Amino acid sequence: MAQSSLFTPISIGKLELPGRLAKSATTETRCTEDGFVTDSLIEYYAQIAQGGTPLLITGNAYFDIYSKAGPRQIGADNDDKIPGLRRLAHAIHHHGSKVFMQIYHVGRQAIPRFVGRKDAVAPSAVFEPSLGVRPREITLEEIRRTISGFAEAATRCRKAGLDGIQIHAAHGYLLNEFLTPHTNRRTDEYGGSFENRLRLLLEVYRAIRQRVGQDYPIILKINGSDDLPLRKGLTPNDMVEIARRMEAEGVDAVEISAGHYESGFTFERGRWKGFFSTVTTVGMGTNLPWYHRGSARLLAPILDCGLNRIAGYSEGFNLRYSRLFKQALRIPVICVGGFIHREAMEHAISSSGCDMVSVARALIADPFLYRHMRKGVEGPQCDFCNACYARGAMWPVDCYNEEVRLHRDRMLREGMHSESHR
Repeated sequence: MAQSSLFTPISIGKLELPGRLAKSATTETRCTEDGFVTDSLIEYYAQIAQGGTPLLITGNAYFDIYSKAGPRQIGADNDDKIPGLRRLAHAIHHHGSKVFMQIYHVGRQAIPRFVGRKDAVAPSAVFEPSLGVRPREITLEEIRRTISGFAEAATRCRKAGLDGIQIHAAHGYLLNEFLTPHTNRRTDEYGGSFENRLRLLLEVYRAIRQRVGQDYPIILKINGSDDLPLRKGLTPNDMVEIARRMEAEGVDAVEISAGHYESGFTFERGRWKGFFSTVTTVGMGTNLPWYHRGSARLLAPILDCGLNRIAGYSEGFNLRYSRLFKQALRIPVICVGGFIHREAMEHAISSSGCDMVSVARALIADPFLYRHMRKGVEGPQCDFCNACYARGAMWPVDCYNEEVRLHRDRMLREGMHSESHR
């Protein structure tokens, strides 16, 4: 097929990519209980790399017990993780793809007993309604340890041969919580004014940059909007200003998403039928307090219907935000949000909605999506049933739609992997 914007090179910092599709981060739940890389994790990423995907961004890596969200999550908390991360990087590089690790702190959006701790931390003790968690206010000493934790994790990524890192400051996790007035009600140097709320993100970035050097790509995941109506959430204009400041600091690219957990999961649009029933019987919801879990099960049909209204599927649903960033920034803007078709991705790029597109569920369903689009071949296609999302953090990341999964597995068995990945 004719060359298109999707298959043209792009640079992120000093790293050149041959095309403009990235795998967006998803929690893999494929590591050991204490965060070591496994053969299962390597196989998952190797298949996506075989399909020619130019850039793979790993799931959210933790750097200490308070930054961790769930079991079998990938860890960058200790030097003993470096050999496994090196194996992962080698497996991806073997097929010609590049890999960034996403580093984050879960903040208040965690079920503490799920990972064996007594509480969750946040900028302020603001109740998190979707998980029923009342965090405690993080101390200044813990903030200092958080900054060094991010920097040390990034250093391990560079030592392991990964090609860059992504700082996760979206989706209501800790860095996003510090930015957002609704979740940050501090009265010290980390709260109140815009400058104070931005302080932690700036200090995390500067600490990482000092450790990894100027030539190592650092990208930022940020909301286009907090999606917190009637609360003091950040608007698209607020977010663009944050991105401008981070660009001036030296960030190499931004990926645009939206929402907090409290928003109603607007960063994971799709079809929600059966979601709450599944999440409370086999998913992370099994770890909720009995009264929270019971209420969710009882109200499941109503909750599913509500999510279908506020977070129903549409392709490229964050483009309305990414366009604003594209107009304001010189660095590459990456848009995530339900992309599945080549035509939609090409239009997003050619119409100046973004510079790159990132996808997650589409590559879970079809690891060879990039190759298939380039060759004009139809592969298995995600239908955004959210069965994978409902099992997130409990089951290994995979396609749990039986029809789509059978199609994908048949494709793999038939030797599609033997084709050239470019």
